[in-house]
Formats: sequence, structure tokens, C-alpha cells
Amino acid sequence: MSGNAADRIARAPVWVRYGLIGGLIAFGSTLAANLAITLLRPVDLCRAGPGSLLLLNLGAVIILVWMAASAGFITGRRAGSVGQATLSGVVVGFIAGLALVALIPFTSTTMHRLQELSTQCPDAGGSFSFGFGTPPPGVIATPPPGFSTPPPEAFAPPTGVVGDVIMAVGLLFTISFGIGLAAGAAALAGLVGVASKPQARPG
Repeated sequence: MSGNAADRIARAPVWVRYGLIGGLIAFGSTLAANLAITLLRPVDLCRAGPGSLLLLNLGAVIILVWMAASAGFITGRRAGSVGQATLSGVVVGFIAGLALVALIPFTSTTMHRLQELSTQCPDAGGSFSFGFGTPPPGVIATPPPGFSTPPPEAFAPPTGVVGDVIMAVGLLFTISFGIGLAAGAAALAGLVGVASKPQARPG
């Protein structure tokens, strides 16, 4: 069966092939960056500081853009089409967005870890705390000087149907933004790929 799957992938359009390759790499980096807060020990996260989470997520975004641009460049160079290059970026962004869907079961674990970090990392000055809603790990919400930090329950995300709707809307927006970013990077790289495609010499 694996041989048949490999044959089907080999016969797929070039934008599908390179979109899948880049998308799987972006999927893994996005998953790893967002799970780091639950896999690392609180003491290690306190020592590294909240900026480490921001850098991990920034790294995942950079990998997403790089993979999309690579897929777009190769597709443009081989297919000679900017449209197909853009489609390869859409595939990369869509697969990377599936990592956010896979992270949904870990939402409660992530929020619990953030509460632990807010209490166990006094030197962070509340930087591990989140504001209203459920932003992704790595987003720092540091209160201004002189601001009195409310109790953790004051920032509890909405629950029930309202909480599910807010999370779904936020998830769709984030995935759509990622797809658009990847498609744009692939299109720009595709232009370069098309321009650098070797021209067939007249016989």
C-alpha cells in the first residue's frame, strides 16, 4: 500500500507534491512550538522567561513562510506558473493550520500551565498571564507599570457555547491568516522561480 501511495504522490501535480512536503514540515514545527509550554518543566520555562515562548512561535511562523516560499519557488521553476506556485503555498498553509486543530485537546492543559507559570514565576512580572480570550501560547500580555493585576479567575476564558464560538472564530481566523501568508510567500517566490526557469532552446 505504501508503494501505491508513493506512486499516487509521484503522479500528483507538482504544486501538490511540494505543498505536501513543505506543509508537513510546517505542521511539525507549529505543533512543537505550541506544545513546548506543556512539555517543558515550569522551572525551565521560568528560567527562560516568557520571551522563549514568543521566539518558539515566531520560529514556527518563519518556518511556515520559508516552506511556502520554497514550495512556490520550486513549483514556479518546474511548472512555469505563478498560479500553481500560489496553490502550493495554500497547501502548505492549510496543512500547517491543521496543527492548530490538533492542539484543541491540549487547550485546557495549556491554560492550566499558564496559571502555574503566573504563580511560580514571580520574576516574570505577570508576563505569563493572558488577557481575555484564549490567545496562542507565546503571546505576552504584560500589564503597564502601576497596574493592579486582578486575580486569575478574572481572566478566565468564557465557557460553554460562547467559549466554543469564540475559540472556533479565533481558530478559523488564525488558519485563514496563515494560509494567506503562505500563499503570498509562495506567489512571490513563484515569480522568481518562473523567471529563473531555463528556457527551451529552439531546435
